[in-house]
Amino acid sequence: FWKMKAKIRYADTFMDTTPRRIEECDARQLEVLKIFSRYKFNRILDVGCADGNFSILLKEACNAKEVYGIEISEKGVKLARNNGVKAFQLDIDDRDFPFEDNYFDAIFAGEIIEHLYNPDHFLEECYRVLHSEGIFVLTTRNLASLYNRIALLLGFQPFPTSVSLRFNVGRPFEVSDEILGDHIRVFTYRAILQLLSFYNFKIVEVKGAPSVLPKNKKWYFIVIRLIDKILSRIPSLSQGIIIISRKHVGDVK
Repeated sequence: FWKMKAKIRYADTFMDTTPRRIEECDARQLEVLKIFSRYKFNRILDVGCADGNFSILLKEACNAKEVYGIEISEKGVKLARNNGVKAFQLDIDDRDFPFEDNYFDAIFAGEIIEHLYNPDHFLEECYRVLHSEGIFVLTTRNLASLYNRIALLLGFQPFPTSVSLRFNVGRPFEVSDEILGDHIRVFTYRAILQLLSFYNFKIVEVKGAPSVLPKNKKWYFIVIRLIDKILSRIPSLSQGIIIISRKHVGDVK
């Protein structure tokens, strides 16, 4: 009970504010909306919905009739419900999703799996509540990105990992919110694909996602942004990964 309360307090402190309009979305979010716009779903689930703003954009992208959300933050659930999302407060590390089997046409989990102690339970539940042949879109950081390979080669901490909740230790510079240090499981391109296959998700497509870099006009940040744009076309080397998979009933080949 007290562990759960502590996690909720932490989540309330660091809850993300998601974009309300398409113009506010970063490159990764725009790509996810583009993916959802290819389909027409009736009922979708946003795992880690935060304030629900982006959940509504997902709903509009695929013309869904209903959008549900799961969020550990009590504050986030209240905001999401106010935005029209059917949101539930839940710690997905060890709690089952409050939905029937085969309930959703599609599930989105953006930058969630790396925060979990138990990604296996999370994937089991996503599989359970997804329709046969339903779509599962997951995004996460890539531990084997070119940036991280170079950082590690030079003796720096890989960017999606952190050793402190307070200080930027061991990295050449602070990158977005990664200083918070709440990434528990970090995945290489190969590892996340293998894990999804173990839980009978058949990979449809994998895309690279660029970094969310500081808005800095110094020359080396301009160069990094250019390199980042090129690397985002190579998922195995890009900073982030966007995986589109399909629930497969039976053995995945």
